[in-house]
Amino acid sequence: MRWEHLIARRTAAMKHALVVDDSKSAQLALKKQLEAHDIRVSLVDSGEAALTFLEHERVDVIFMDHTMPGMDGLETLAAVKRNPRTATIPVMMYTTKEGAVYVGQARALGGIGVLPKDVHPQVLFDMLLKLGLVQDKRTTDTKDAPAQRRRFDDSREGDPPTPTYRGAELTALLSRIIADQAALRAEIRYERNELARATAAEAIAQQTTAVSFGPDAAAPSRSGLGFGFAATLIAAAALVFAVAAFRDARSVAAAQPAESADASALRTQVSKLEASGRADRVRDDARHSKALDALQWAVNQNASLAFDELPFDDARIPYVRDLLERLVSLGFRGRVRIESHLGQFCLVQDDSGTYQLAAPDAPIEACTLIGHPLDDSSTVTDRQSVAFAEFLRSSPLVTSSGIAVELVAHDRAHSLAAVTQPTGVARAGEWNEIAARNNRLEFSLIPVDANEPSS
Repeated sequence: MRWEHLIARRTAAMKHALVVDDSKSAQLALKKQLEAHDIRVSLVDSGEAALTFLEHERVDVIFMDHTMPGMDGLETLAAVKRNPRTATIPVMMYTTKEGAVYVGQARALGGIGVLPKDVHPQVLFDMLLKLGLVQDKRTTDTKDAPAQRRRFDDSREGDPPTPTYRGAELTALLSRIIADQAALRAEIRYERNELARATAAEAIAQQTTAVSFGPDAAAPSRSGLGFGFAATLIAAAALVFAVAAFRDARSVAAAQPAESADASALRTQVSKLEASGRADRVRDDARHSKALDALQWAVNQNASLAFDELPFDDARIPYVRDLLERLVSLGFRGRVRIESHLGQFCLVQDDSGTYQLAAPDAPIEACTLIGHPLDDSSTVTDRQSVAFAEFLRSSPLVTSSGIAVELVAHDRAHSLAAVTQPTGVARAGEWNEIAARNNRLEFSLIPVDANEPSS
């Protein structure tokens, strides 16, 4: 029973991984690699099955395929991160899907990265080590590790590397050391006590059976030699047990100060590492904010529109797509607000009654209208093409990235001028050049507020 107890305790202490994949061969291949690191593995074949499993089981890491029947990997990842009970579980996408956009989507939804289906064992080990799921006792040849490790590094060439917090890794390791020491001390005390109890019980049983009474024998008197001898032996056995227990208690008490000192030192180290990790995160957040500010400034430098250009038309799709891809790669989550402001042009009517730009050398007095045909409209559909609307409706960069795109159409009363028209302008060309700079899109990047309630 004691061995069964120890085996059960060891099984409970093993790290637990969940593999979500509809391919049996892929499941078994990854299961074999994980079990080589003493990681217990559970297998499910769909996103729905994974969510059901996580309702009653706790795991330390999830490996998620992308293409599965029913919910795909990104949808399942989003569901895992929405649930407070499972939100802190690391999720690694384990798939043949590649590309910076997909990697960005996975990270935006809370995934820690992407591993290929044919992942090299060394790359898998490095990932498990960063998560604190294995100990660094590697003896295998790693001469080809840099090339293989590049397969795990999914950042695009020229992009800054994703920061890793060494403090978090050491914190996890030291916390496990403290927990292991406490478990070992408890196990030693338990086994000593069990041994002392078993020895005393065995001595009592042997001496009691030695003084047995047959069915026809008369029970000796309390003053008889047999009864007195048995009582003496029982008392001696009890004394042995008491002495053993006393010695065990003294040894534990004597060892406790040293163990407490070691634990205190380790906890102090953990606190220092946690503080260092927090400082790293503050610096990283500051760099992230500066990168977003720089990106917002850059996209607004080329946002002017011609008089007859639809603000949200087909030509703007690649521009907005590129912006969203960059935001996803930065791990941005929040809103992208795109506001359409109208410029006030010098316009004339042609024979059909349609407004056109006045000739550049025409005098200002020749303008039929100073304004814009959409001055009285604040409806987005008046300024949006069908293709642009379909892009926002169906693109994974919008639907699965944690980024919402908000379009705003300002009428004349609410349009803001980027450049003020100077006084004394005499010709239509000069006037319309400034009006074109005010006829523009304005981009605002609004990160999600952690204090806002989820909608």
